[in-house]
Amino acid sequence: MTSSALDTLLTRIVESGVIDEPVAENGLVYGRASIDAAGTVVKVNVDPEFDGDHDDEIDQEALIAAISRILSVSESRWRAVVDEVATEIDDAVDDEPVVEQIDLRDDLEATSVVVFADAVLLAFLSPKQFPDARILVQLDEDLQVDGIEVREDLLDHA
Repeated sequence: MTSSALDTLLTRIVESGVIDEPVAENGLVYGRASIDAAGTVVKVNVDPEFDGDHDDEIDQEALIAAISRILSVSESRWRAVVDEVATEIDDAVDDEPVVEQIDLRDDLEATSVVVFADAVLLAFLSPKQFPDARILVQLDEDLQVDGIEVREDLLDHA
């Protein structure tokens, strides 16, 4: 990707005001922002997914829209995502011992968001039930859960 394409994307994100103090480097634009429905501030990474062929053709509006969509998610949609994540994980670990008995819905803490034009990847920590893991949740364009992964790699959480 050319640095001018990334700089143009950065300028557009700065103008939109969706991310606080955005920075562009290593093919990404990143900064911090609040997901009000979650009541938390998260790290936001915007990945324009350059393939090297037409890297100056960034759909800036699609990326800005995707950022805005996840940051302004309604409380009911956020609760539905958290509920689906907790239910799927609870079903998957059904009889496995957990560190602490607490409703996973109350333990999930959103820490970061990676935004693509057509998807969002949320990272959660669950310090009581899964203290050594991250929970990664992929959402589609409509913020519907598209995949869930519990990754045992707390050392490098996003």
